[in-house]
Amino acid sequence: MSLRERLNSLRLAPDGKPRPDAPFGRGSLAARALRGAIIGASAIASRLPVGVVTPLADAGATLEWACRPAKRRRLASNLCHTLGLPPDHPHVKALVQREIRNEARRSADFLWALARPEELIATTEIHGREHIDAALSRGHGVLLVSTHVGGWEVATALPKTIVPVPTTAIVTDDWLAWAVEGLRVRLGLGIVYDSEPAAKAARLLRDGQAILVIGDYAKAWMRTYPVRLLDAVAELPAGIASLARLSSTPVVPFSVLPVAPRRWRVEIESPLDPPARDGGVAAEQALLQQLADRWTATLRANAEHWAAVYPMTWREIP
Repeated sequence: MSLRERLNSLRLAPDGKPRPDAPFGRGSLAARALRGAIIGASAIASRLPVGVVTPLADAGATLEWACRPAKRRRLASNLCHTLGLPPDHPHVKALVQREIRNEARRSADFLWALARPEELIATTEIHGREHIDAALSRGHGVLLVSTHVGGWEVATALPKTIVPVPTTAIVTDDWLAWAVEGLRVRLGLGIVYDSEPAAKAARLLRDGQAILVIGDYAKAWMRTYPVRLLDAVAELPAGIASLARLSSTPVVPFSVLPVAPRRWRVEIESPLDPPARDGGVAAEQALLQQLADRWTATLRANAEHWAAVYPMTWREIP
C-alpha cells in the first residue's frame, strides 16, 4: 500500500466508508486519536485503586460542572421531569450536579472494565436472565432496549455471558462510536450504525440473534411517536416498535446500574409482546407507551444516573 493509500485509509470510518460530513475535529482521524487515548487511559486507570480513581473522577466532574453551562441546562431540561419541578428549581440543580459526578465515575469504571472484563463479569449482579431466554424461545430473536441510565457502555463485556446468542448494538454513527468500535468488537459485541438500513438489524433478528438499542431520544431525522413519559409527553423514536412489529420480536427492557465503584447490577425485565404485524401505527405506539411506562419507573428511581444530555421534545399532558 502506498503512502497516499495509507493516508486515505486513515480518513475512513471503521466500516471502511468515508464520512465527509463529519464535523471538523470529529472525523475518523480524531476517532483514531481518541481510541489511542482511551486505551492508554484504560491501562493506567485499571491499575489504580478505587480510593485513588474515585476522587480524581469527582474532581474532574467538579471542573466539568463549572466549565459546561450548556450541558447543565440540557440536563436540567430533561431531569426536571423525573422530579416534576421546573428546570431552575434548586432540587433539579442538585440532581444535575449529582448526575455529572456519576457520569465521571461511570467513565472511570468504563476504563477499568475495558482492561479487566473478567473482573467486571465476576463482580456484576445479574437479575432476570430468564426473561431473555423466554423471549428467545419464541424464535424471532430479542430486542434488548434501555435508556441512557447507568452504564451500558461499562457492561460491554457482559452480553456474551448473559445472552446465549450473538448480540449486536445499534449505535450512533459518529466519531465517539468509531473510536470504541474495535474495543466493543473485541469484547464480542457486533455493531450496526443507526445510519444503516433497518433491514440489516431485521436480518439478524430473523436469524434468532439479539439487537441492543438505547432508545430514549430521537435524532432530527427519526420518526417518532408521542407517549407519556414521567410527568409529560415526549417524542420517542418509533424504530424500536417498528422493528419489533415487522420482525415479530419481543422487547426486553433492561438497565445497568451502579452498586458501588467497580460494582454493577444488570436488571432485566419481563418481555413486552411485539405488535401484531397488521396493527400498524396504533399497535406500534401502544408498545412504545408500554416501554415508556417501564422507563418512567426506572428513571424516577435512578434519576441521578440518567445521562440525559441530548435534546428531547417535551409537551404538557393534555
